[in-house]
Amino acid sequence: MSKKGLLILCFFVSWFINYAVAQPAGQRPMYTSTWGHLYREAGNNKDLLGVFPTEAPVYLLDSTNTQYKVQVSNGDIGFIDRQPLKSAMYGKKSAGEPQQYFYRGTTGAQCPHFYIQVSQLRVRKASNTTSTAVRRAGLNEMVCIDYVPLYTDGWVYIGDHFHQRPEYIQMKYLGAQLTYEKVLKDYLDVKGKDQEKELAAVGRLREIGWTKYSKLKEALTYWKETYTKAGVVDPKVDIDFELVLADKFHNELQSEVYAKKLKALNFHFEWKGVSLFDGKITDAQMKQLALQRVSEIPDMPECGWEPQYYYKTPNMIVAFEKNNKGRVAGSLYQLFFSAGETIVMGSERMDANYAEKDFVDHVGDLLSANWITDPHVYYIQNGDAGLFIFRFADGKLASYECMFYC
Repeated sequence: MSKKGLLILCFFVSWFINYAVAQPAGQRPMYTSTWGHLYREAGNNKDLLGVFPTEAPVYLLDSTNTQYKVQVSNGDIGFIDRQPLKSAMYGKKSAGEPQQYFYRGTTGAQCPHFYIQVSQLRVRKASNTTSTAVRRAGLNEMVCIDYVPLYTDGWVYIGDHFHQRPEYIQMKYLGAQLTYEKVLKDYLDVKGKDQEKELAAVGRLREIGWTKYSKLKEALTYWKETYTKAGVVDPKVDIDFELVLADKFHNELQSEVYAKKLKALNFHFEWKGVSLFDGKITDAQMKQLALQRVSEIPDMPECGWEPQYYYKTPNMIVAFEKNNKGRVAGSLYQLFFSAGETIVMGSERMDANYAEKDFVDHVGDLLSANWITDPHVYYIQNGDAGLFIFRFADGKLASYECMFYC
């Protein structure tokens, strides 16, 4: 499996009581059984507010003999033609669902989705430009949509399914997936002609380069050339270090070679003179190290890995589970470096003073990263189902974590 890991994809929808106030978190909508239009007024099928796909979530407000009054995920309230409403989703679409509004991918089975077409787009907590920005979406980020407004500057909901973390963007920023070649052409078209446009275009080129390692060095080279020529310094970008990473990431190892090289590093942890190997950590070791036994860890994600119990310190969590032979074994789940904890990888002994550049030099061809979304965070593939995650702060190792794909 690719060291870049798995694209974790969530299908999310929600609803609002009116344009300003969200439905209570966790409240469940009904789902349409066929695609259709949301009308502004009852009985007037010419004044369209928007269009929804099959199995769109709607909050039922009222009904007539021919229509339902509903609220859709972005807060719009209007009327839809009566149809069977379902209490669950089954991943289906109905005949004639318009692809210009609801692209489902080449296989036709994915959730309706489009891609963000601008860099660092502000994602809002509510459907207006004065609301709080909760994050910045990346160029080419894929988002599932369940309702398309048909009026100017309409908003779409892209938050979690039950509206506990609402997120909104405007529909005008969504479109087809951008290729590296398209973004490169846009950059070359303005290169040397319009400095402001050139800087904006090369920023997009750098961003998409971080999703396509084979083109990363080229994109970063253009970025450095453009910024140097313009005499502009971006304090957030260490372009020379990014170019070092591009050299390390350019030739991706085959999975067999990758696994063999990782195994040869004899990756393990040392603390207070005790060596801890993933999957082979024992109860006796935990007691020797005076870790506290706890029944559960708050906010532990459910990703198909269900440990039976845990040991912890203020800086460390070790998770235990029964394997298929009935033997109980532990894995270091999370570690913050501050009390002499050490990770050993080959000849490298990595603690709170371990330098990020040394890490890249030593194991760079095993790493993956995205400097746009998570700078100074590196991933090492853990078989075909998980990742080892290393975070650096101020050039030093700050934390380690393991995860399994949900």
